[in-house]
Amino acid sequence: MLNEHLVKNKLGTLLVEAGIIPQEKLRDVLERQRGSDKRLGQVAIEMGLATEEQIVEALAKQLKIPYISLETAVVDTTILNIMPECMARDLRVLPLYKVDKVLMVAMADPTDSEALKEIRFATGCEVDAVVARPRDICAAIEQYYGAKDSVLDAIESITTNGIDTIEEVDEAQDLYDQQRMSQEAPIVKLVNLMIERAIAKGASDIHVEPQETALHIRYRVDGVLHEEIVIPRMMKAAVISRLKILAKINIAERRVPQDGRFTVLLNDRKIDLRVSTFPTVHGEKVVLRILERTGMKIALDSLGMSEAVLDRFTQALGLSHGIMLVTGPTGSGKTTTLYAALNHINDNEKNIVTLEDPVESQIEGINQGHTNPVAGFTFASGLRSILRQDPDIVMVGETRDVETAEIAIQAALTGHLVFTTVHTNDAVSSITRLIDMGIEPFLVASSVVAIVAQRLVRRVCPACTASGDSVELHVPWTGEVKRIEKPPRAVGCDECASTGYKGRVGLYEMIVVSDELRRMIVKDANAQDLVDEARKSGFRTMFEDGLDKVAAGATSLEEVMRVTRTVLDEDIYSAALYSSVKNQIQ
Repeated sequence: MLNEHLVKNKLGTLLVEAGIIPQEKLRDVLERQRGSDKRLGQVAIEMGLATEEQIVEALAKQLKIPYISLETAVVDTTILNIMPECMARDLRVLPLYKVDKVLMVAMADPTDSEALKEIRFATGCEVDAVVARPRDICAAIEQYYGAKDSVLDAIESITTNGIDTIEEVDEAQDLYDQQRMSQEAPIVKLVNLMIERAIAKGASDIHVEPQETALHIRYRVDGVLHEEIVIPRMMKAAVISRLKILAKINIAERRVPQDGRFTVLLNDRKIDLRVSTFPTVHGEKVVLRILERTGMKIALDSLGMSEAVLDRFTQALGLSHGIMLVTGPTGSGKTTTLYAALNHINDNEKNIVTLEDPVESQIEGINQGHTNPVAGFTFASGLRSILRQDPDIVMVGETRDVETAEIAIQAALTGHLVFTTVHTNDAVSSITRLIDMGIEPFLVASSVVAIVAQRLVRRVCPACTASGDSVELHVPWTGEVKRIEKPPRAVGCDECASTGYKGRVGLYEMIVVSDELRRMIVKDANAQDLVDEARKSGFRTMFEDGLDKVAAGATSLEEVMRVTRTVLDEDIYSAALYSSVKNQIQ
């Protein structure tokens, strides 16, 4: 059983005793916690004073109780019903096993005496505890309680027992009935579970797609869509209406696209969901973009940049003025790269201001704002206002038009360092894009200091990866022959939902604008000539960066070719590999 020392010692005191948080900083943590509904550990992590691992290790060491990895722990699934799933999620506790009247649990914070009392009262057992990482507990709850089964149970409950509360509807049904049904408990539970499961799986988007006979739910995980569940047709209107009500979207309007947003709190994490509707022949399709509001403390060296690109990128961050462009399609990780850059240069001596659409994650010490086009607050008008705020560094979420581009260039030429994004396929095309917008070549040449283009590829799952046949590639553009010994091959297992991939890593190419490149831009040189010149300074394409990551065992050749849209001649490598790549790209 838990001893008195365990119950009486509070987490803040333990972190001070372990030398992780200074006594004076603990007061700041407690002050911030007082104004929120978050646990002390979460607040300390958000303030950058401690990491999840430090907190767990301090608890285990100071309280002299075991720390376990839930990835390898044995869980007696027959006793899970001793604790309701909602309690496990709320308290971040996982029942492990029960011996006589003693229940062993994994806890994120065993010093939480109120949680211990609640567990004892609910289970009728004495409680003993081990420490585990909060995110591991959340993942284990998802694994063992089975959110997907809960979704299926909710659907079954509606279809078998909910006849009196919900009936099949069509687009012409009375709006009052649609609104009433969307607020029924079974529909509310179904929508909540659908969102919770998407967040637990690390999905970036939820696609709610009405078809003639059913409502299909797909999650985008690691950049690829997977069908998660099919909901019966009778619930279609109610589910879509529920999502529109949450997003404060007009449920009476079904003829035109609409946009909205709402926030959920899940395991002390505030998650923003951007909602977009689109009319189709079978009803409104709804897409929810999942954005974590806090905690994006990405380090530059965790992005996957090669050593050469990372060195150039870090040097560019030290410039006093100029424009740094980050380019790539939607979903290629541009915002993550920009946030990592801002974290790297953030200090009390700089006034950093951002203008985003929307603010995807809040960064301590940075002044972040978001556009509101309905109110006339666009990127262009917002950037003008920012320049009156005495900024040192400005981040503009996207340069979409000539007006925004002109103001950004003016800011760069008057002593500000400006970060922004454009949508182009590669680094050199960004120069052409700005000129096509109507910016004079000499202004582009004098303001742009560096360009980064990127894509995200899926990492091969470490639990099931296999080695493929060695392959010899003739790399385009350089004529180089590159041999890759036993490149990794995606297989598929339970750990990766049979996809063969788990997590993502970036592919990068970077151009530092030299004096010679500036002269060539002014003379309106073509893209190939610019690339040839950039190669003299070590420029390499994303495809070449991808081949290095294949050789390092991080991803597969098929994945690199799929993402960079590169298909080489069939005689370069085996027919089987060629067919695999072609199928994925098509």
